[in-house]
Amino acid sequence: MEVFDGAHFVRLRCSVRRRQYLAADDDGRRVCLSGQRGAHNTVWAVEHVAGDVLDAGPGPFVRLRGAYGRYLVATDLQARAGPSHGVTAEQRDATYYPTPPGWAWQAFRRRECFLLRNGTGRYLRANGRYLRWRTAITVAGDNASSMMQWAVEVVPPRLGRPTLIDPPAQVIHLNLSVSFSIARSPYDLLHILAQLIRRRRTPPTEREMTRVVRFVRADVDGEFDETAWSAMRVNTNSLMHLRLTLANRLGQNRDALHTTVCVRAGSYGCLSPLLVDLPIGNDRIDVIVLSHGTPGESMVTIYQ
Repeated sequence: MEVFDGAHFVRLRCSVRRRQYLAADDDGRRVCLSGQRGAHNTVWAVEHVAGDVLDAGPGPFVRLRGAYGRYLVATDLQARAGPSHGVTAEQRDATYYPTPPGWAWQAFRRRECFLLRNGTGRYLRANGRYLRWRTAITVAGDNASSMMQWAVEVVPPRLGRPTLIDPPAQVIHLNLSVSFSIARSPYDLLHILAQLIRRRRTPPTEREMTRVVRFVRADVDGEFDETAWSAMRVNTNSLMHLRLTLANRLGQNRDALHTTVCVRAGSYGCLSPLLVDLPIGNDRIDVIVLSHGTPGESMVTIYQ
């Protein structure tokens, strides 16, 4: 677990598929492999769990929080890829306290890499060693497969704050012409064809993105009243649109360039700066607006 000591953020790179990273998929639920290293979706915040985790082995443990504020979780759903005894990995809200075993992770060194062991006793596993179009992430028992080995890359915190004009660096699912133009081998072509079959071929519709957003403005210390939530309906997943709409609703048009919008995924989730567009889907999202330069906002760490 020493690899997580002092680390605020990490990337997890598959040791076999060396250009592929663990990523929070843009539906806000799935977890996948992505070769887009610079996307915020490949960065995971490290939260150290205080004390023991019920029904799990001895600690310490960490929780891993993704770009949408949700946590990397081992579910109890049978996986369709990987070993037959494996289960799927997903992003989920922190709605339970204390931390359940499925939300807790440990790192154990194996050779030059690490195994990520879940509190349920299973291990985080990539797929697609030979069938490169398989990008699903599963959690399975240790069968000595190198697909369970991950390189942990520590991501340094960012000193500055993102502004309204900063484009969100997020996972992009390429269109047909761009996809084939970057293919460098037959394996790349197979991978791209599979992705085009699995992914939507057109941009998401308004129906796929309309949702209720609950919002509240925090004070200078980062505190907010749990009874002061307001709600609005948005019909787009654009982060820029959300920030402008929030500034208008809160009467802070002049501060639109100097606010940090944080998402809280679940009652027991930590505040997570929203640096990417909202996930595709209709589920409700809770956001807290912090002003740049305040003590409360300075406590929210952002990565490079």
